Amino acid sequence: MTRPRPRRGGQDEDRGGIRRRLRADDRGVSVTVNYALNLVVATLLIGGVLTATGGMVDDRRESAARTELSVLGERVATDLMAADRLAEVGRGDETVAVSVTLPERVAGARYEVEIDATASGSTILLRSDHPEVTVRVGFRNATAVESTTVRGGDLRIELNTGGSPDRLEVSSA
Repeated sequence: MTRPRPRRGGQDEDRGGIRRRLRADDRGVSVTVNYALNLVVATLLIGGVLTATGGMVDDRRESAARTELSVLGERVATDLMAADRLAEVGRGDETVAVSVTLPERVAGARYEVEIDATASGSTILLRSDHPEVTVRVGFRNATAVESTTVRGGDLRIELNTGGSPDRLEVSSA
């Protein structure tokens, strides 16, 4: 191995030259600039990832709301049909009442349950506020059902025998 040769004037002069070069070196700002550029690039990458995945979160939330509303609609339809059967079997009995336990929110949002009973067919519409999702569930009934809209949560289905004909009424519990 060969040793590096000292420059002209010996090692003492070389050390002095290094010191002068270091004092005259203005590249120290490049570390700060490099750090700032790294922060900017990292911020842009994270912002891009969040923007790209933000749409996926909304899609998943809408899908979850649609699924939950569909299940809740089936539960309400089942309980309406059960109350209808009870009303048919117990004609003259005025104490037909069915309680339906539902959550107040789906996918973190409030929702409405709309009962639309017409001669052409009976449906339950469930609508969530955010994301805006609407689900329609059909049901069959022999006893008339009062058309109404109630907020999500616990419901009560009662037979009202005060009018003609007898009607099932859905209300908030």
